[in-house]
Amino acid sequence: MEWVEVLAGSRMIVELPVGDSDDLVAAGEVLVQEGLSAWTVPFERRAELIGLREVFGRRVRLGVSNLRNADQVRLAAGRGTADLLLSPFASAELVDAAEGVPVVLGGLTPAEVATALELRPAAVQVIPCDALGSLYAQTLTAMFPGEPLIATGKLERFQCEMWLEAGALAVCPVGAFGADDITEADLSGLRHRCQGYRLD
Repeated sequence: MEWVEVLAGSRMIVELPVGDSDDLVAAGEVLVQEGLSAWTVPFERRAELIGLREVFGRRVRLGVSNLRNADQVRLAAGRGTADLLLSPFASAELVDAAEGVPVVLGGLTPAEVATALELRPAAVQVIPCDALGSLYAQTLTAMFPGEPLIATGKLERFQCEMWLEAGALAVCPVGAFGADDITEADLSGLRHRCQGYRLD
């Protein structure tokens, strides 16, 4: 599957904050309106994808993140609601357990990224990409030109732009949206924050 199909052309993956289902649905509408339609939840919250899929259908791409072993990958894939499976690690067992669902493996150092790419995943997330400073965006992408890399970590907008301009396919700014962002009455703060992260 082409990358543009996996994330419907989005270049930013949003980690959905913890919230009740009504708040998440309302926040989800704002995210879609602002062009942020690729979302993930951690393994422990994977059941939430069922309700989100029922509401949003194919308007969004849903992923399960922080998959730490093959059993978790298999469980996340088996529900049939995830478009993408993300792990901070890399092994052939993780790829095999995905059962055809696009999988993103993880690595940080050049050696780890190279190892992950050899397993032919949909992409490799550089995680935590903020650990080695902003200039690492240019350094690492230059070593792997044209390879499908996602920058995952604590990123401000300018750092997201640095990774994308350096050649990353997408970014996943950890903690960019919090529980407080989705509980306000009119969600104006959430909309403003979304607009601050629009990277198209």
